Amino acid sequence: MKYQRKYIELRGQRIWASEMKPRFRSGDAVVLLHGGMSQSEGFDGRLKPAVKGFHVYSYDRAGHGRSPDQPGSFHFDFQLAEAIAYLEDVIKEPSHLIGYSRSEEHTSELQSLRH
Repeated sequence: MKYQRKYIELRGQRIWASEMKPRFRSGDAVVLLHGGMSQSEGFDGRLKPAVKGFHVYSYDRAGHGRSPDQPGSFHFDFQLAEAIAYLEDVIKEPSHLIGYSRSEEHTSELQSLRH
């Protein structure tokens, strides 16, 4: 399984995004949210057994990795709104969320918004 990586437009913002489709079936969506001051490629190889069979997505938050900085991009509310936009505009279906560091806070907030 290999990631397909490219820049995408997300509500007027250019972000670096990754997608890895399962080999043999259409798996549930899993979104990997990287921690502060890191990038989505940090997940490469680390979670492979855990996400096997899932349709895996990730992206570099604004100002991280290959995604350019945006005004306010290091504030929690900006990052949460960006994650919501990614889920609504790219994923478009219920998904599992995995995050660490700052993104663990985002996953908790996103889960509470779903209920």
